[in-house]
Amino acid sequence: MAIVTATEVTLYTDISASAGTITSSGLIPIVQARINTITNNYFLSGMYQAGLFVFNATAATIVSQNSFETDGFLAADEIYVMHSYRNDGYKTIGSVTTTTITLASGSSVVAELSGKSIIITVVDWPDEIKYIAAQMVKYDYDDRPAKSVGVNAESLGPYSVTYGSTNGGLNTPFGYPAELIESLAPYTIARLR
Repeated sequence: MAIVTATEVTLYTDISASAGTITSSGLIPIVQARINTITNNYFLSGMYQAGLFVFNATAATIVSQNSFETDGFLAADEIYVMHSYRNDGYKTIGSVTTTTITLASGSSVVAELSGKSIIITVVDWPDEIKYIAAQMVKYDYDDRPAKSVGVNAESLGPYSVTYGSTNGGLNTPFGYPAELIESLAPYTIARLR
């Protein structure tokens, strides 16, 4: 499951689009990737399996030498694959047998027999971040297109608004309002350079 569903976006915001339109817009995966970049966090849980895996593109499966069931992987879990040659990223589990994960419709893999240790981790999206992600989808769908390109503030009589592309003279990531970016701070993992 993604960071937020289209239905949750309609519940948490006053977006002008239906859940179906939000899904077809493709904004949820874009916002998810942006949150990963901004926070340097992939929201991985402590439930994982490391080792050599076989990725079968035709069957949409991941086969392990160890038991996925024993390690607690379940159908509908979102997983993150890392350190593979071709299959890094988020996937959703359709079903689990002892040593095989079959991916849900919409998730896929590229054929690969790993020659190095790969880590597959269950993803744990905090409930609180769903609201933030929903606000970012709404901003991208409704608010950003209404902004004039290059305009950072507007005034009309006593009313004025400053847009998210500036924050005390500093650009905010991806041009989101500063309050959205600041709300991601508790989930940010420091980067070492």
